[in-house]
Amino acid sequence: MSSDTKLMAQIAPYQPWLIIAGVFLLFFLLRITRAGLRRRVDEIGYWLFGERGRLIWFWLNAPGVMLHELSHAFVVLLFRPFGFRITSITLFRVKPTPVASVGGRRVVRNGGRQSLQLGEVQYVRPQGRFMSYIGDGLSGIAPLLGGIAMFAFLYWVATGYLLWDFPLDTQQHIRLLRPDWPWWTLIFAPYLILTVTSELWPSRQDWHGARWFVSGLLVLAVILVLILWYTSQLANMLTISAFVAAHIDFALLILLGLDLLFLIIAEVLVHAVRR
Repeated sequence: MSSDTKLMAQIAPYQPWLIIAGVFLLFFLLRITRAGLRRRVDEIGYWLFGERGRLIWFWLNAPGVMLHELSHAFVVLLFRPFGFRITSITLFRVKPTPVASVGGRRVVRNGGRQSLQLGEVQYVRPQGRFMSYIGDGLSGIAPLLGGIAMFAFLYWVATGYLLWDFPLDTQQHIRLLRPDWPWWTLIFAPYLILTVTSELWPSRQDWHGARWFVSGLLVLAVILVLILWYTSQLANMLTISAFVAAHIDFALLILLGLDLLFLIIAEVLVHAVRR
């Protein structure tokens, strides 16, 4: 038995856990690359337009911001039979966000990412009802669900493959595009994927509104794990989880590759504007 075969045999019992851990590692790396990309875009904007240049990142992400807000609004409309009603929608607006009131005056946070409000969906709903908590929760995490759905659609538009398909040919080589798929979709789809995934993460306010719903889901997940452990079905659940995690890893690797590509382009532009 070769050393590689021995190594694979030793890793095999831990492979599902490694695949699941890969989701968190890749997500962490993606956060780092996306923050680095934003810093470079901010620097390019500063060199070109001074203080106003920090708005470039927000305007670049306008499609993602609009999808973010429309995802909120879509869920609110779904819960209209339960008394939910939209009072105002702002799809994209860059303005200072008031965070406190002192002596009747609004105090605006200076600098930082949270000092700008990009969009807003305001709605009313009945107080104290069970479905109100469900609606608040789903509305809060709606950008995450909507962003993932749009990413899957744009990935198909760009490559012709579904996100859960591993694009391998008969020789087990990765194919970027499905055979006979038009190449020109790669001109615009990567940018839309970038902006959609930049804005799919719910804001702090969104998470706050969804806290009871998310907490309930976590409690149910813990109960499910305990039931599976008690019935000796946890191994089967781990296999399914690893299968799903493998596809998530693949999606995150695609995003990471796109980030590195845009980082290289941004780095070239940074050096160009510094001259």
